[in-house]
Amino acid sequence: MTWLASLWLVVWLAVAALPVALPNTPAIAHSQDLAMLQVTELGEGQYTWSWSTKPTLLGAVDLKPRFPPHCEVVGVSIECGETGMVGRLGFDGIGTELSGAIFRLRLLNGDVQVHTLTAAQPVAEVAPNFKADSWAGRVGIFNSYVAIGIKHIMLGIDHLLFVLGLMWVASHGWTLFKTITAFTLAHTVSLAAVTFGWVGISEPFVNALIALSIVFIAIEAMNAREKRTSLTLRFPWIVSFFFGLLHGLGFASALVHLGLSEGARPLALLAFNVGVEIGQIAFVLFVLALLWSYRVMRVRWPVWAQEGPIYAVGGLAALWFFQRVEILLGA
Repeated sequence: MTWLASLWLVVWLAVAALPVALPNTPAIAHSQDLAMLQVTELGEGQYTWSWSTKPTLLGAVDLKPRFPPHCEVVGVSIECGETGMVGRLGFDGIGTELSGAIFRLRLLNGDVQVHTLTAAQPVAEVAPNFKADSWAGRVGIFNSYVAIGIKHIMLGIDHLLFVLGLMWVASHGWTLFKTITAFTLAHTVSLAAVTFGWVGISEPFVNALIALSIVFIAIEAMNAREKRTSLTLRFPWIVSFFFGLLHGLGFASALVHLGLSEGARPLALLAFNVGVEIGQIAFVLFVLALLWSYRVMRVRWPVWAQEGPIYAVGGLAALWFFQRVEILLGA
C-alpha cells in the first residue's frame, strides 16, 4: 500500500511542510485550531468577553463577535439588562476570515454553552433559562463537540499520517480492522483519562513523541515493503494500541482547553470522540477508495513512487520531532 496516498500526499505534505519553510511558524501539533470567544456572566445582565484563542494567531484579522441587539458592548464589558444574554450570537467574518469559530458562554450557575459556528451555520440561538442538563442543552453540547472533533482530526495532519502508516503496515482487511479498532479504543481511553483529570500531560512532550511515533511507523512500513519481519508487522494491533494511548493524550489537549462544567464533561467527551472517529473513518474510507480506483484502472507505479511516500512521511515527521523538541527545551 505504499503508493496509495500519492494524490492525497502531495496536497497534505505541501501544507504540513509549511512549518519547515517558514521558520517563525510553530510545528504542527494537536492544538486548538478554532478561534474561541469566552463570555462570562458577572451578575444579572452583566458579562465580560475575551478571546481564549485569538483569531489573529490563526490569520484572521477582521473576525468580530456579534451579540444580541439589546446588549450594549463597551470595551470588554457587555450590558444586556434584565433580558440577559438571550438571542442570536455570531461572528462577522465566518467563512471568509475563518472557516469556523467557537462561542463559549459561562453562566453564574455554572452552566456552560458551547456553540461552534461555521459558514453553513453562522449564528447560534441562546435560549432563556438554558440548562446544560436539559434536552436542548445536551443536544447543543453534543452537536458542538462533534463538529469540534471532526475539525480537530481533519486538521491533525500528524494523526492522519500515523493512520496512513498503520494502513501501510496492516494492509489486509481483517488485520487492518483490528489495527484501526485497537488504535481507536486506546486513544478513547487516554482521552477520557485526561479529560476527567486522572492523568496530567505535558503538551510539548506528548507532541514530540507523536512525531516520533510517525517516524517509527514509517520505518516499519519500509520493513513491510522489503519483506522483513518485526513485532509490529506480526502484531500491528498491539503496537497501534500502545501508540493510540499516546495520540489520545494529544487529542485531550484540545478538549481540555475548551473546558466544560463537570456535569457536561461525559457528554462532551463522547461527542468529541464521535467527531474524531467520524473524521478518522472518513479518511480511512478515502484511502481505501483511492486504492480501489487504482486497482480498477490497473495503475502500475515505478519503484520510486512506491517508496517515496514512506520516506516523505518519515522525513517530515523527523523534522517535526526536532522542532517540537526545540519547543520542549525552550518551554
